[in-house]
Amino acid sequence: MAEPTMKALVLRAVGDVRLEEVPKPHPGPGEALVRVAAASICGSDIPHIYERRAMRYPVIPGHEVAGVVEAVNGAPLSYVGERVTVKPIIPCRTCRYCQVGAYGQCEASTSLGFGRDGAFAEYVCVPVQNLVRLPKEVDLAEAALTEPAAAALHAVRQGGIQPGDCVAILGAGPLGMMVAQWARIGGAGTILLVDLDERKLELARRLWLGETWNAREGDPVAWAWEQTLGLGVDLAIEAAGASVTLEQAMRMVRPLGRVVVLGEPNGDVILPRETAAQMVRKQLALYGTWHSQFTALPVDEWRVTVEMIAGRRLDVRSLISHRLPLEGGVQALEMMRERRAFYSRVVLLPHGEEGLA
Repeated sequence: MAEPTMKALVLRAVGDVRLEEVPKPHPGPGEALVRVAAASICGSDIPHIYERRAMRYPVIPGHEVAGVVEAVNGAPLSYVGERVTVKPIIPCRTCRYCQVGAYGQCEASTSLGFGRDGAFAEYVCVPVQNLVRLPKEVDLAEAALTEPAAAALHAVRQGGIQPGDCVAILGAGPLGMMVAQWARIGGAGTILLVDLDERKLELARRLWLGETWNAREGDPVAWAWEQTLGLGVDLAIEAAGASVTLEQAMRMVRPLGRVVVLGEPNGDVILPRETAAQMVRKQLALYGTWHSQFTALPVDEWRVTVEMIAGRRLDVRSLISHRLPLEGGVQALEMMRERRAFYSRVVLLPHGEEGLA
């Protein structure tokens, strides 16, 4: 009897991604087999596929996923039939960082779509401990954005947002717009969004996310100081991954303010001497942020994110610009790489729209 197969996007080498028929995976001990309803393409997937060497080849990319548990191996059968999203980092759970719940800093972690096969496929196997149950109110295509939404929440929490804060967000892509929503939920008094793409800023305005500024029209630092009547912003979150925006974030923050680096740098980061001196004189607090908090306490960021999506307090639906079948995945990745069309978040539906039911 022939082994069952499935369709998947397979990365064979740098830039060599193909739609293939591959064996359907079998869950190992403590794992669940998830029928993928939706997989969102993260901005980080583009350089991972086209520019950087993967941890192994071949590999199926994709780490933002929602679906339905079809089978489990050595775990409670109650998971079967559950609608779930998945935490993508798979930690060792024994190193010194795992022992304090800092799974994002695990010394021996792997991750869906990088070190092991991910979700750009009809099925994916994941540890049961990484499953997050979804309430029935959550659309599975929206649930595929839980991971970036939780990362955005983590960034805002890293910045220690306080009620009434003026928050500047440099980079108004989907992640930046999620940050803006969390800042509003967290009590921000004023939200400033900066980008170079007027189409992104127009979407941010349609969602009423805050005041916007196109950096092509002038210095965003001067604009931020004008918006704050010369006081400076309390918290700046760099979500573009560029040297220039990190430098601008440091310059627009008030003395004793905070800067969070969310965007992964796409090149060397070099600060002018005067900006570095300002960082010292203003006694800025500079925070990195990576993935999200996976533990239940002090705040279960995944649970909060799912509840906010379910309650429509966090709008991820408006950020989905494309819903495509898996067969259109290679073309979608190429479109995103070459920026042939405007996109916000592209979601692949391996089983079609009917797979979301």
